[in-house]
Order: sequence, then structure tokens, then C-alpha cells
Amino acid sequence: MNPTFLEFIGANQRSSCGYCKNDRGERTPARSAKKNAETGEEDLTNGLEEELEVSSESSVTTALVIHTISPDNFMWFAEAGWSTSGRYLYKPDNRVTCCPQYTIRLDVTKFKMSRSQKRAMRQMNEFLATGKRPVCGIKEEDAPVEMNLKGSGSQSEQSKKNLKSHEVSTKKMKDADRPVLTKKEIRNKKFEEKCRQKNLDPDVVRTERRQKDAARQRTIQSYIDEARPDWKHKLEVKLVSLGGDEFGTRDNESFELYKNYQHTIHKDEDCRLAGFRRFLCDSPLKKEQRGGIELGSFHLWFLLDDKLIAVCVVDILPKCFSAKYMYYNPEYSFLSLGTYTALREIEQTQRLHAIYSNLKYYYMGYYIHSCPKMRYKAKFRPSDLLCDQSFRWVDFNSCRDLLDGSTCSNGFSEFCPGAPRPASPVVDTLLVFSNGSITTLSDALTEIPEAAENEQFLANVRDLAHLVGPDLSRVVYYFNELNS
Repeated sequence: MNPTFLEFIGANQRSSCGYCKNDRGERTPARSAKKNAETGEEDLTNGLEEELEVSSESSVTTALVIHTISPDNFMWFAEAGWSTSGRYLYKPDNRVTCCPQYTIRLDVTKFKMSRSQKRAMRQMNEFLATGKRPVCGIKEEDAPVEMNLKGSGSQSEQSKKNLKSHEVSTKKMKDADRPVLTKKEIRNKKFEEKCRQKNLDPDVVRTERRQKDAARQRTIQSYIDEARPDWKHKLEVKLVSLGGDEFGTRDNESFELYKNYQHTIHKDEDCRLAGFRRFLCDSPLKKEQRGGIELGSFHLWFLLDDKLIAVCVVDILPKCFSAKYMYYNPEYSFLSLGTYTALREIEQTQRLHAIYSNLKYYYMGYYIHSCPKMRYKAKFRPSDLLCDQSFRWVDFNSCRDLLDGSTCSNGFSEFCPGAPRPASPVVDTLLVFSNGSITTLSDALTEIPEAAENEQFLANVRDLAHLVGPDLSRVVYYFNELNS
């Protein structure tokens, strides 16, 4: 069996953040360009009163390049909080990076659609049946809180506002001793009061409601099964293996779709075919048959009347269906394609689980609590976040409370602070490729004393081992310092 080879790129690598645009990066005093008149050297005492400047490279990751990797090893890295982009394997350093990123997953055997998700399925079917656009779409991502205040009105209007504000403040002071109720608690109180007025037991009514809701609970498949031959449009969803004959038949069409999406949605003018193929079409993941299904890398095509309108880039691994990226035709944004394609990915996962029971998780990449555009992921319930310190999965609701209460400057939080840590990796046992052969790090350092004396190199190896976890025998690492 061919071993998995990973080439070390660097630890604590800094780059520009695509999520916060470095706004959440580390702030340091801006340096003055003035020089000391006597010494001619830059005077760092000048400009101390200036504003703090934000680092232009606030994202911090450790990175590797994958040459070849098995599905089992790929799954193992995913469960340790690593992610990929093409052959690029990386893991954020959540303690110091500007936007901590946590792997998020959904158990598809427990998934239940929300109202808005049902609406996305229903609106797609209505469009396919009639060709009519939905009157109103669904809100796919939370909008940033609007902080800008509009211009003030006349003095009299402003006085009224001030008076009203004073009245509200006074009322709040009077009610300060009253317990603050959540909206859910208020609804429950109203519900219980109505039950008492009708001489009904609230618990009995709740049980009956839950039973009715369970009977009405719809599945994704139930919406798919509604399709009829006489509908105005036909939608076909097809899972296509990367590199296969069928995959090549729509290579140019897929690239044009990607280019249109990047230009319209992300204002990216520099979309090249080579980059598209490198990051979305080239995968180091080996194909493998397992329990009646094929593991590997795929594109999930969404064909409307035989025309590509959306593509999901996915990996099928031993335990999960992993969503990597999605691009679509912006002309069809009214169909809430972000939500709809995710639901169809969940349905694909459920289909695979029915064949191979070990595969029951839908991975949605990283969740970033500080990024409003990421919050839609938590709406697929029940979801879990990975604690990258203990390598344990924790339900999202518990994690959200910890993230909301984080005291770290970047919002980082451990989800299992009291849990025992994984065993410390024995770095000397790390498998490395050194001068033409596979050996342990300990033996390689004996052969190459220069590397053994390189403190930065040894620190990088220790950092990598900590991020990978205790089992260092699964893959072979390539370091430039060990190869002349």
C-alpha cells in the first residue's frame, strides 16, 4: 500500500484574512517614519500618540501540501480540525488567528428541516412546476448589524426622541428588579395561561402537538419525489467523480459558471482556468470502494434543463460527506441556492448512509462565530463543533454560549476546558522522508546534525505534532531541512 506523503510548508504562516479583511487582526502602535536628528536612525518614540495599526496579515495557519492520501487518513485529519483547498492542507491556529475557525458537522440521521429550509424546497418545486419566481426568497445569511445612524431631524423631532428615550429609560429603571424573560419564556407563559382558561393540562397539550408535528414532519426526499414529467422545468442533480469521463464533458461550462460567480458575487476579476483546476478539480484523495459506495472527490452538478446552474465541490470519506465549496449562476439567486444545494447535499449523505451505515455526518467546513455569513451553517440542526484542543465534538448550543462569553481578544474559546487532553505526541517517532528513504525523525536527526541544531525547525515540528494529534505513524512528512 502506498504511504500518505505530506510536504511541510510552514507553521504560524501569516496571510491576509478573507473573512474580516484583517479588521480583527492584532493592533500595534504605528511606527513613525521620522528619524532622530542626532543618530539618523528611526525614532520609535515619535508617533506613540498615533492610532494603532492593524496587521495586514492577521490570519495564522499551519500548512502542508498533500502528494497522495488515503480516505482513512483524510478522514483522520478532518477529525483533527484540518481542511483542504485542492492539495493544500491547512489548520488555523485558533488561539492567535484573527477569526477562529471550528469544524462543523451535522448528524443526518437526526436532521429536521426548519421552516425556512422547507420553504426553500417548496419554492424550488413551485418554480420547476410553473416557471414563476418566488414572491420572496428566504434569508440565507444574517446581515451585519447596522451601526450607522441616519441624519438627525428637526430640533422639535429630536426633542421628542430625547423625551421618549428618557421615558423608556425611566421605565427600565422601575422594572429593573423584575426578572428578564426571553421570548420563548413569554410564549410559554401565554400558552400555559390559555390552557388554564380552557381547563387543559399544558403538558398533555404539548405532547399532542409534538405527536402531530412528528406526523407532519417532511423529509428532503418527500419534496424531491413531488417532481412530475409535465413540470415546466426539469432539475437533475448528479454526483460526478473528479477525473472521470463524464466530468470532462462539462469542464468549460463549469469554469464559465465559476468565473461568473466569482466576478458577480466576490468581485474577482482575475479568474484563471489553471487556478480553477488546481483548487477545485485536482484532488490528492485516492478513490476507494467501501461498503458498496465510492470514496473520493466529486462535483455535485445541478442541471436545470440540462444547463449547469450550480456546482458543489465535495469529498466522500469513510464517516462523512464533506462540503468544500459551492458556486452558482447568480441569475438564479432567487431560488435560495445556498440553502437548497446544502439540503440536497444532506439528502446525498442520507442516501449514502442507507448503503454504508458508518457514513452519517455532513461536514460543512469551518464555522466562524464572528462572521455573519457563516451563521447559516448552524441552522442545519443538530450540529456540533470540534474542540481543537481536546479533539472532542460538542453540540452547537453549548459552544455558542462559550463563544458569546469568550474573554479572548479574538473570540477564541475552548469547548471542553475540563476534559483530559490527548496524550502528548512522541515527536521522535514522527515518520519522515529523508534523503531517499522513510525513517523516524530521531534517526534522521542523527544522520543530519545541522537539522538537529536548527531550533526553528525543531519548534516547527513540535507545533505540527501538536496540531496533528498523538498518532504520528499514519503519514510520512517531507521537510526541506532533512533533504539535501
